[in-house]
Amino acid sequence: MKKHLLLVAVLLVAFAALGQEFDLPCADLDYRSSVASVSLFADGNQTKEPLIPLANPTNRLTLWFDMLGTEGKVLNYTFIHCTNDWFPSDIRRNIYAAGFDYGLIDDYEFSRNTLVDYVHYQLRFPDSEMFPMISGNYLLIVYEDDLTEDGIYFTRRFMVIDEKASINATVPRYCDELSLSDTHQQLDVNVSMSSIMTGNVHEYASLTIRQNGRWDNAAFGIKPSFIYPDRISYEHNPMTVFEATNQYRRVNFSDFYFQSENVAHIYQTDDYYVVDYATCESRARKPYITYEDIHGEKYVYIANEGRETATEADYAWVNIFLRWPVPLADEDIYVMGAVNDWRLDERSLMRYDYNLRGYLCQLLLKQGYYNFMFVSANRNTGEISTDLTEGNHWDTNNLYRLYFYYHNAIKGYDELIGYTTVNSH
Repeated sequence: MKKHLLLVAVLLVAFAALGQEFDLPCADLDYRSSVASVSLFADGNQTKEPLIPLANPTNRLTLWFDMLGTEGKVLNYTFIHCTNDWFPSDIRRNIYAAGFDYGLIDDYEFSRNTLVDYVHYQLRFPDSEMFPMISGNYLLIVYEDDLTEDGIYFTRRFMVIDEKASINATVPRYCDELSLSDTHQQLDVNVSMSSIMTGNVHEYASLTIRQNGRWDNAAFGIKPSFIYPDRISYEHNPMTVFEATNQYRRVNFSDFYFQSENVAHIYQTDDYYVVDYATCESRARKPYITYEDIHGEKYVYIANEGRETATEADYAWVNIFLRWPVPLADEDIYVMGAVNDWRLDERSLMRYDYNLRGYLCQLLLKQGYYNFMFVSANRNTGEISTDLTEGNHWDTNNLYRLYFYYHNAIKGYDELIGYTTVNSH
């Protein structure tokens, strides 16, 4: 079972050009409770991950976010380069970035006709005044006046690709370990990169695989199984085996006056809207039911024609209840998905209610369509699983994202030179 640290590693990041040093994880994190509805996506598509070509990086990424309250202010942003496994790269800024050290986020508007007040910000970047010069992983940092720990609002990952390699991936019907074939999915991967197969290929080549948008179970640093003259192979490798999970649960409250599928109640108080999601049950050991989802992502929008999503979509407290007869002894249960930016933290932790006999979680969300599921986290081992809460079915349609990195030994950084996606079905 692949496990990824739940964003608790403390990393040292040195901003020599900015004269600042402080600890900062290279992860998608919010540092202030007033930050809400952060979306970073490519080419104007909310569900397209923030990956852009090195050959044409400018104005390819869109950043949306809200600050709850009524105070609007100009903010700053910058970015740093990261290794293939999301640690800060040990290279100078002038190697990976051109232009200024930081930019301004000064495009903001106040919410209108909403119960919950917020300020909506938008940014298109990179631009000609600050842009990445090399491929690889990057961390976007949004902060206030000074680039200090106290000044950071949030961080988000994005990637820049210099496509030099071709990835082919398949999901065979059976895993190498046959006992897992009905509950897990295994990927067989081949990478063609004959023009750059120099140096120690086994050491320099690295593959990362993500299931849908998840980082908690991502497989990092996968090394080749076989090396051929014109390609390398990642086959028969236990790191390419994933729990198959289940289709994501879904909720749509883009219209507060229409009770959509899976919504039990919608009502308005003096201060906010409340959405009660229909009571959930564990889907473990239950038959698989197929339906379409958006692989755990979110799509923020308002159904009312003539109204602007950015500033007129309201927020609601969404109540999610999972029926469970007694609390689990060794596991915590979390709500997982883009609904909480794929983080397993205090915000997405479900708490047991002895009166209702189940787990409860309340999330403040902007109007739109959301996918989510439940996962359990073992308190002793840290293992994350859907086996108890959702079940695992080979039939599940998962979207796998594959990133191929090659270490540039001369310049000392990990290049992102290959990318593809593959659906399990």
